[in-house]
Amino acid sequence: MSIHAHHRSTSGGMRALRLALLLTAAMMVIEGVAGWLSGSLSLLADAVHMLTDASALALSLFAAWFSTRPATPEKSYGYYRTEILAALANGVALWLIVVWIYTRAFHRLQHPLPVLSNPMIAIAAVGLAVNLLCGWILRGERASSLNVQGAWLNVMSDALGSVGVIVAGLLIRWYGWTAADPIAGMVIGLLIARNSWNLITQSVNILLEGAPQHLQIPEVIRAMRTIPGVHDIHDVHLWTITTGMEAMSGHVIVEDVSQSDAMLSGLNALLSERFGITHTTLQLEPRDHACRMEVDAPTRQPSSSSF
Repeated sequence: MSIHAHHRSTSGGMRALRLALLLTAAMMVIEGVAGWLSGSLSLLADAVHMLTDASALALSLFAAWFSTRPATPEKSYGYYRTEILAALANGVALWLIVVWIYTRAFHRLQHPLPVLSNPMIAIAAVGLAVNLLCGWILRGERASSLNVQGAWLNVMSDALGSVGVIVAGLLIRWYGWTAADPIAGMVIGLLIARNSWNLITQSVNILLEGAPQHLQIPEVIRAMRTIPGVHDIHDVHLWTITTGMEAMSGHVIVEDVSQSDAMLSGLNALLSERFGITHTTLQLEPRDHACRMEVDAPTRQPSSSSF
């Protein structure tokens, strides 16, 4: 039994992702320890925010590693969906952490605690520098990879969180306003909630075989109709196997089946180059065959995925 292999490029961005992950993980540990010792909730929240960055980077590396594993008769698509399951679990866990941050923040607002502002500011400044460095490392690869683009966005949002911690530390140092610490923690919690919610919704959409958000089926069909010899397209399904790997199936009504090789080559080239759809299953149907099908089944209802 032969198994069709589904490969995607793993060379681009691997070194950048690995270096950014090491820097982010190290800074996450430092911020967590410093936040605990200084009593700063915002620094602890920023450490959790760095955990989201590390998770995104780790998932990107994990997906690239799994893409090298061959498909099997039992797992014809390989283990790509493991990345999506891990992303969903990560998103849910982060929402639970956000609940903890807000619970602690409300408690701190009602019962203020002393905060050591100097180490809080110093560690947050180092965290900001690390975030900016990671953003610079990832900048060259983010245009060619959705995974790297998502990791870069997480790193940049975490840089904003570090700025918030620095501002809160300065307010405590200059004015003794300890409420600035839990308020900054709540702002960082919002950033974590936004990123984790996007992670959850994208994961669920992929697991439910939803169409990729950056692709519109009507637009894809209009482009396919421009290929010479293609009359119409119906029963189109478009889904994501894993991040950056889209698949499509559909029925293509053609004028002349004898030209199927040229039409399939044109369709696959169009779908790959213009829309990034690299795995396609297209069934070619003669135009007169499609007409007979409509006559023989006049009461047939079109499926929801027909266009």
